[in-house]
Amino acid sequence: MRKLPVVILLLALAAAVGGWALQRTLQPPPPSMLAPAPPAPAFTAGAPRPDPLLTDLAGKPVRLDQWQGKWLLLNFWAPWCPPCREELPVLRALQQRAGPRGLQVIGIAEDTPDAVRAFLKTTPLDYPVLLPRADHPGLAFGNTRQGLPYSVLIAPDGRMLKRHYGAFTAPELQAWLPPAVQ
Repeated sequence: MRKLPVVILLLALAAAVGGWALQRTLQPPPPSMLAPAPPAPAFTAGAPRPDPLLTDLAGKPVRLDQWQGKWLLLNFWAPWCPPCREELPVLRALQQRAGPRGLQVIGIAEDTPDAVRAFLKTTPLDYPVLLPRADHPGLAFGNTRQGLPYSVLIAPDGRMLKRHYGAFTAPELQAWLPPAVQ
């Protein structure tokens, strides 16, 4: 008599495991398993900058060459990233200070348009914030770690000069920038 509950329990366990295994076999693999992200190209100082697909917050296409002739500091960030949020005031101050000397800070936000717009309502920025039209635009700029924040300095002639992983402090950013834009 005592064996009946044990047998029922074992049958129920076997049915649950079988159902789980069947569900796993019938379910398609997630997209990330179907097509792995291409490996990031190595960052090469002096290489021409890529031209990723970007949009503004209204969804209009934007090309980086509209800032040709300016120093560009591309900053890849996300509203959910605490170090990114800590760095934003430093970048905002840099834009205000060095913008008249030919520097353009451009934020590339890696989140949904709605999340970025909501964040910018409470934390406005006075430089362009763009959105990627493809996954991981930082890969094209050599972000092999795929971490945030990630910054790239581009010369007025379109050559990538430097990259930086992690958030800048004001003194670090000052030391990192060339004298022409300080």
